[in-house]
Amino acid sequence: MSLPSYGQRSDPRAAPDCPRHPGVRSVDYCKRCNRPMCVDCLIPTEVRSICVDCTSSKRGWVRQASRAAQMGAPVVTYAMMAICILMYLATWVFPSLKSSLALVPLFLMSRPWTILTGAFLHGGLLHILFNMLSLYWVGRAIEPVLGWWRFLTVYLVSALGGSAFILAWCLIQPSEILVGTVGASGAVFGLFGAVFVLQRLGGADTTPILTLLGINLVYGFLASGISWQAHIGGAVAGVAATWVLARLARPRSGITEAAQNRRQLLVALGMIVGIVALNALVFRLLVEVYGA
Repeated sequence: MSLPSYGQRSDPRAAPDCPRHPGVRSVDYCKRCNRPMCVDCLIPTEVRSICVDCTSSKRGWVRQASRAAQMGAPVVTYAMMAICILMYLATWVFPSLKSSLALVPLFLMSRPWTILTGAFLHGGLLHILFNMLSLYWVGRAIEPVLGWWRFLTVYLVSALGGSAFILAWCLIQPSEILVGTVGASGAVFGLFGAVFVLQRLGGADTTPILTLLGINLVYGFLASGISWQAHIGGAVAGVAATWVLARLARPRSGITEAAQNRRQLLVALGMIVGIVALNALVFRLLVEVYGA
């Protein structure tokens, strides 16, 4: 279809479909690449509009995030909080349950599920209170931006990343192989890392979140009974997972939104499987080195 000449009114019935959203009628042409755009794909500028493929990756992500932020309640955040609270009540009623669900590197061979279940247990009322408040604040802020399944991916990858670093530290400090670890702080630190990535992509000031991360990491080193290993592992895993998902969400020419979502979902599943495999690999090293 040829573009209308200057001063000529185009026929709206002849408007082509949006290349990124098949079946959706376009409303304008990009002033840079002349590709048709639907309402969801155009970026207004001072003069006419450009498509999401021609705008910068930062601006495209921020625009997508602003639309997503208008969606519903952060159900995954509330679900994770509910699971943690229920697990806390269950272990309070049945204290022996904690020993079979807490992450103890020495017993990982017979209790492989503990690389994840340990992230839903807590050692006391203040422990779960602080973690749930942190999860509530940060989860409500970024789950609508990421979307529920991306947020869940980051949460799980961060929790498993914290477990992997706990196991890896046992290679340096063998006495830690007998120490049990519980708490959602590894996953929460991963969400803090996700905030950092989103702010960087949006061009926002990252000083506050870096300061918050720094203070909490230092406190973990100074105070006893805190797994700073889980904090570091969770933060690194959360940053990596969020960065990968954000890069895959960037609009690309010739790829529909549905195809991008399928690709992101496959990568998300791959990251979860990969971080589980990393835990298995580190534990295998422990067995080889110490005969754990």
